Amino acid sequence: MNSHSFTRLFCSVGHSIICPTAKGLLIIFVLTGIFGTQTAVAVDFKTYLKGARAEISRHKEIIREDPLDAIAYFELGRSYLALGKHEAEVEAYREAIELYPKYTAAHYNLAMAYDLLKEGPNAIKHMLNALDLYSAKRNHARIRNVQRQLKRLHLKYPSKTLTPENLD
Repeated sequence: MNSHSFTRLFCSVGHSIICPTAKGLLIIFVLTGIFGTQTAVAVDFKTYLKGARAEISRHKEIIREDPLDAIAYFELGRSYLALGKHEAEVEAYREAIELYPKYTAAHYNLAMAYDLLKEGPNAIKHMLNALDLYSAKRNHARIRNVQRQLKRLHLKYPSKTLTPENLD
């Protein structure tokens, strides 16, 4: 058997028993990898939830020690976001803004949380506040991002207007 015949035996498509066998083994390895990954993802998600709950507890403890810490409220809101608890997230961001009204990131995150809760007017209001604050800081990258989000919000909630009745 010369080298050309050997190459044809192992590399030709569909003309030897080696290629279908190799394909079958490849499929088995891929499926084994997929199912093995799913169990690892499930364990990682449980670990993720445990970590998010620990973060909430940690931030609540910081707030108990210093109830005027706007950053702790902001981080508490982010921890609630990680768990999908958007109502609690909104309350945490609102408390951060109450303590520090020029907290730009809190306005931005609050707008995004209101959007997740389908409260368009409040989302637009706080996104406009974030735009004003970023403009005062001349943070052009953030300004462009907020402008894109505002455009998205206006497209998503076209009939919603900012009136005192529908704002927080």
